[in-house]
Amino acid sequence: MMKHLMAGAALALTMAVPAQADALRDAVSEDMPGLVELYQDLHANPELSFQEFETSKKLAARARELGFEVTEGVGQTGVVAVMRNGEGPVVMLRADMDALPVTEQTGLPYASQARGTPESGVESGIMHACGHDTHMAAWVGTAQL
Repeated sequence: MMKHLMAGAALALTMAVPAQADALRDAVSEDMPGLVELYQDLHANPELSFQEFETSKKLAARARELGFEVTEGVGQTGVVAVMRNGEGPVVMLRADMDALPVTEQTGLPYASQARGTPESGVESGIMHACGHDTHMAAWVGTAQL
């Protein structure tokens, strides 16, 4: 009996998932142009660790627009955004914001021209060479869903 119940539940799930996947794909497709624009802006305007003041303002503003309760200045430049939607399981998402002291040489139209001074005290170029620009855009995209 349990085997039949499990098979029936699995079949029911496979019937429901495609419709949900289609709705999710459509929502992501609709949001994608704005997320690409955000990604390119973050990539072009990187900030070093504990210097992400403008980046954190951008992410906090986006979270507020989406109805999150926002706390800024956590650990100096961190942002915490909480969506209260009732009892039940809690999901936590995080994204790194800091860039690296590396001069960008990609030739991209939105390549970073930023310069800064990391803890070493030696000024250098700054770029999101490690994908934190992608992390942040994905965080915003997930929050929008």
